[in-house]
Amino acid sequence: MNGKTHLWDVKNETTYNIPLVIDENVISSGISLISLWHTLADENYQVVWPRDKKKPLIENSWVAVYTLQGSGRIFLKNNSHITLNGNCVIFLKPTDIKSYHCEGLIWEQYWMEFIPTGAMEIPLSQQAIIYNGDIFNKELVEVTELICSEISLNKNLAVAFITKLIYQWVCLIVQTGTKDKQLIQIEKLLSLIHTDIQQRWTVTQMAEWMQCSEQYLRRLFLKYTGKGPKEYYLDARLELALSLLRQGSYSVNQVADLLNFFDSFHFSKAFKKKFGYAPSATRAN
Repeated sequence: MNGKTHLWDVKNETTYNIPLVIDENVISSGISLISLWHTLADENYQVVWPRDKKKPLIENSWVAVYTLQGSGRIFLKNNSHITLNGNCVIFLKPTDIKSYHCEGLIWEQYWMEFIPTGAMEIPLSQQAIIYNGDIFNKELVEVTELICSEISLNKNLAVAFITKLIYQWVCLIVQTGTKDKQLIQIEKLLSLIHTDIQQRWTVTQMAEWMQCSEQYLRRLFLKYTGKGPKEYYLDARLELALSLLRQGSYSVNQVADLLNFFDSFHFSKAFKKKFGYAPSATRAN
């Protein structure tokens, strides 16, 4: 309790007003954002560094690549390469990158180049699977709006958002080594679904891959994604369908066929239920 000693002046502390004490100072750091890209690439997308880079390479800068969907491949100067599938994040040094391209139908990703303004331990070339990507996706949409604003304070707020995201991603990568087997397996399955999304995945196939019962699989999906396996797979296909339609290279019928919907009618019905408008109206929206 705190307050005066008289009984009528004493205030009871609530459970939401308990001080949190730490034993030592915590030093945080921000970032200086150099570039931010939101790329929706197709099979023609090919970038070679530093030839195609408009700005010079900076030795102490970092690149965070957050893949929303599809697949991309990055080639490094040591002649190795990294394949990035949907719902994953990785940190790289831009001076190590030789080239990168879309691997498959589409590669939607956020690419951020930044310089830490203080001490920041960043794990190099280690991927983390993000199974609750909707949260990050919404924040990045907000970041895009803020950074495109004419108000300088909004740009500062955008960089603050990105700094928070980077710390979250760093923590996810660091925690990968301490994850339980359940989570590691479900993350591998989610990565596989995004990689082979054109395959007609069934709950039975997913359960067989996980070597568990369908009932147990549903519990795992609900625990880690907030969705059932069928709903997760449907949403992943619809998100990819939206991106393909935005590109303008595919018709509604082609997208429905490409992503294994029964026909264009069932595809349109599912699409409208999720996004609130018909697939044919994608460009207008």
